[in-house]
Amino acid sequence: MSRPASDIANAIDEFEPKNGDWIELDDLLQELFRSECPTLGIDALLRVFGRFPTEDGAEVFWGIVHGLESLPGYEKRLVQSVRSSPSEFGLIMVHRLLNSGFDEVAGVRLMTLLEIIAQNELIPDDIRRTAEKFRIKHTT
Repeated sequence: MSRPASDIANAIDEFEPKNGDWIELDDLLQELFRSECPTLGIDALLRVFGRFPTEDGAEVFWGIVHGLESLPGYEKRLVQSVRSSPSEFGLIMVHRLLNSGFDEVAGVRLMTLLEIIAQNELIPDDIRRTAEKFRIKHTT
């Protein structure tokens, strides 16, 4: 019997890689997306990016990206997540929204969001550089 999506989301929130091993998170992603309501895991998935802002989860984060993009209504929560906890993969997803023709989400202009992150000296340099790279890419 499968567990409820809310339980899986809680397990995702509690996940920590062990010795650089992210396979457990990959298993949780698969379980979530097979569950009765994977949208219940949107915030937990975005919090993974916030908890590991410069990681790629041994490429497991790409599974999060593709999974989130398959769910309705993730965009507003993505923007909220990037505003409060900027991360490499959060910015990648903003970049992908821009590539898909989105200019704004929930009243937030995506280019402005990139500019704010790129200029905020309280944000780690790697993340600021990524925001600036995507900002430049979408202005040229």
